Parts: sequence; C-alpha cells; structure tokens
Amino acid sequence: MKFLDDLITDDIRQRMEHRFFLRDSMSHEQRVIRYASMIFTVLSQPYDLGNKKRSLLYHAALLHDIGYEISPRKHDAHSRHLILNDSFFDFWPQPERTMLALIAGGHRKKLGPELETLTPSKQHTVKQLAAILRIADAIDYPRDERLVVCETTLLQHHLNLTIHSAVIDQVVARVAKKAALFEAVFQISIVISEA
Repeated sequence: MKFLDDLITDDIRQRMEHRFFLRDSMSHEQRVIRYASMIFTVLSQPYDLGNKKRSLLYHAALLHDIGYEISPRKHDAHSRHLILNDSFFDFWPQPERTMLALIAGGHRKKLGPELETLTPSKQHTVKQLAAILRIADAIDYPRDERLVVCETTLLQHHLNLTIHSAVIDQVVARVAKKAALFEAVFQISIVISEA
C-alpha cells in the first residue's frame, strides 16, 4: 500500500481545500480527523495499524462529506462516487483510491460493492478504518465544538472514550447506533464515560 501523503503536493492540497470547502480549521471534518486519530492511535499497536493506514484514514475523514453538496440524505454514496470517478482524484493510484472511496463513503451505512474487488487484506483494512471513521463521525454528530474527548483507553474487552460534552446523551446514542462494524472488526465494545 502506498503512503498517500507522498502523493499530495501543496498545489493539489490547496485545490482540494478550495474545491470541497475544506479550509475551516474548526470544521466538522477537522473534528472528525482529530477523534479518528485519537482512536487510531490507541488501536495502532495492538492491531498492527501503521502510518500508511493512518494517512488513508486521515484523507477519508477529510473527504467523507464531500458528497453533501449533491445530496444530504445520500452524501455518503456520493462521496464514494466522487472519489472513485471524479478526474480530480486521478493522482491517487489503485487500489488506494478505491480503498479511500470505500472508507469515506462507508462512514454511515454500508461500504459499497467495490469492496469485493480488493484483496482480503485490503478489505480488512477498509473495514477497520471505516469502523474508526464511523465512531469519530458519530462523536461529532451533535456538532458541538465544545465537546472534548479527554481520553481514549484500550482495555481488555473494550475501548473507553472519556468525553466532556453538554450533549453526552446524544453522543452515547449515536455511537451505539454506529458501533456494529467497529465491534465486529476489532472484537471489542465501546464504552463512553462522562468526564
């Protein structure tokens, strides 16, 4: 698997930020990147997740909502379609482009039929990273800029997320709704504690 950061020049990064409105440092995308990174970090050693996978997750989190301008209700499918088919993304090679599209597009409900075109190892990577992205997106579901993930701790049978938020009940409910893939792939549950 190629390291995606090596394939993005400053020019491409600027054009991507401009085209998909990704400049706001306090945006939903940036918060999702932060939460996904925290979860990834605590899982990285026990689940053998390396920097190439971290880069793939970062870019999927950055681009996961680009389909929103086409259709809010089906933005996940449109995000997947744009990454797979828009010539803007031709700088990314295969199979990384397909993997990126599946992870970004799989942040809500399903991963997409292109998953079957990948090797079993790459399918597993897609499932792992999409599962992390789903949880990170669920944490930011209330769009509470004051929400803080204070601590992520991996225990024997679960991932514990300690969160400070005025809308903690909404976060708990949304994470529970989105946890099935995470629990299936990592074989652990998610527990949210209030800070």
